Amino acid sequence: MNPYIVLPKVSVMRGRRSLIIEKCRGKRVLHVGCVDTGVIYDRFNKNELMHQNLVDVANELWGVDINEDGIEFLRQQGFMNLVVADAVDLHNVETWQNTLFDVIVTSEVVEHLQNPGLFFQSVKQLMKPGHTELIISVPNAFRIDTLLWLMKNIEFVHPDHNYWFSYLTITNLVHKNGLVVKELFTYTFQPRLLDWKHPMESAEGRNSFSNSPSETTSPLAINRRITIKRLVRYLKTLPKRLLVSYLYRKSPFWGDGLIVVAGRDNHV
Repeated sequence: MNPYIVLPKVSVMRGRRSLIIEKCRGKRVLHVGCVDTGVIYDRFNKNELMHQNLVDVANELWGVDINEDGIEFLRQQGFMNLVVADAVDLHNVETWQNTLFDVIVTSEVVEHLQNPGLFFQSVKQLMKPGHTELIISVPNAFRIDTLLWLMKNIEFVHPDHNYWFSYLTITNLVHKNGLVVKELFTYTFQPRLLDWKHPMESAEGRNSFSNSPSETTSPLAINRRITIKRLVRYLKTLPKRLLVSYLYRKSPFWGDGLIVVAGRDNHV
């Protein structure tokens, strides 16, 4: 048994959202874990909730989550086709017994489950061989931020996670449950080496420079000070940016997470 796994060449995506949205455009989609427990209200107010983004592009969107309060909140916001159910029991939901899904999205969910194998066995029964795509995204066990925090004797991890996944472990889990990997990507939230501009809320940024009557508040002065703040922030983060740039040139599997697009084998 060879423990030295040669990693494949894969693309690094800027975040996971854009790829998932494009995969769901014009499709009938089941979104597993649609509530985003713990951050639902903040993300909804910022229009950053994945379910919000999917409803804009999917031809038909269904959502399922075990969080009853979260499902009720989404219903109050006008979302339809919502079901309260456990991710390991999807195949027993009567509501969609005769529904053919084109795409099933499971973004940042598997690492929260106690029995991910049971989830894959359940979701597989909703997948039509050669048709349905299962999109799985998970945090990467070897992401740079986790390892940097470990240097300070701190494990940087969501408190509700039960697993760390790597290229091998997530693809093993997919294969062992009768699915095949069709595509694989890594994704990153790390800033680019030469991207020194950071978004700032214009109102807050302008107010921070106009508290004192003696301060000039001309647009030119404000823009100059914003530029200086951005430049200082960039210089402070430059060592990490250089490290990230170097490591990513060595391997995309230093990324923040992994995205697997899986299908059901016609013979399984």
